[in-house]
Amino acid sequence: MLTATEFMSQCTAPNLAGPLPQTTSKPELGEIVVFIDHRIEAASILEFAGLLAEENGARLISVFVQPSPTVTPPQTFARGTGIQEVIENLQSELESIEGRQRARFDDVVSRHGIPRWEWRSLSRWSTEVAVQAYYADLVVIARPEPAGELPGPSGLPESLVLSSGRPIILFPPNHTASRVRRILVGWGATREAIRAVVDALPLLARAEAVEVLIVDYERQPERHGQKPGADIARRLSALGAQVEVQRLSSGGEGVGHLLLAQAGAFGADLLVMGAYGHSTLHEWLFGGVTRTVLYAAGLPVLMSR
Repeated sequence: MLTATEFMSQCTAPNLAGPLPQTTSKPELGEIVVFIDHRIEAASILEFAGLLAEENGARLISVFVQPSPTVTPPQTFARGTGIQEVIENLQSELESIEGRQRARFDDVVSRHGIPRWEWRSLSRWSTEVAVQAYYADLVVIARPEPAGELPGPSGLPESLVLSSGRPIILFPPNHTASRVRRILVGWGATREAIRAVVDALPLLARAEAVEVLIVDYERQPERHGQKPGADIARRLSALGAQVEVQRLSSGGEGVGHLLLAQAGAFGADLLVMGAYGHSTLHEWLFGGVTRTVLYAAGLPVLMSR
């Protein structure tokens, strides 16, 4: 493993393409949108988003996606005035659920001293749900569960990754929120990877340690230059990040699993990577590496494309 300084002394390749800033001033996040629903783990997601908002002085917007009402078999047989009673009971249940999540949000805002915040509530069937992400600097949402398990808002995380054009942090279930101090960057020198790094600059500039991981660079050497990872390490180091470069061979192992294993070995608080995929009318399609990380990551993952 080589440090950024060692890479810099060995490399005279041209600058990395893309709008990475040349100054040493730290980039900032102006607005963070966090999506939550009725699940209890929303407390951890809100805490994580609150920590990010506190460190970046960002406006925090919580979008509560209302769950579908739970109708019991007896309620389906209601008639006459009983129908109105069922509607009132269901509405009361939804208000109670939202009230509990709103209390968690208010607690996060208070404890972290976040002066600019907003609470929004939308039906899961609303056409405006995804729109809430379009104007954010960063979006935080629960990681989707593999097919066949109980998901959050159906297809929303996948949809945001593919079509919002915003950096999305996917927060895993049963994960304890913590500050982002150690970041692993999955680097392939592709458009998606460059976009992810640019989107993650506010977090990378504040990290204590960054590892740039390059897997199987020899398959596309023209993308990386004479010293793979040197340019991206140099540019991140200019922001104040302590950067190391790790070059590995997959050896036939799935690259997605290798990324996650290396994130664990590095003790990463966040994985940053480009998301490869495209959508059709009826299904979401992701590349193998993206799909593995999307559904199996045990740490927060920032994806951009």
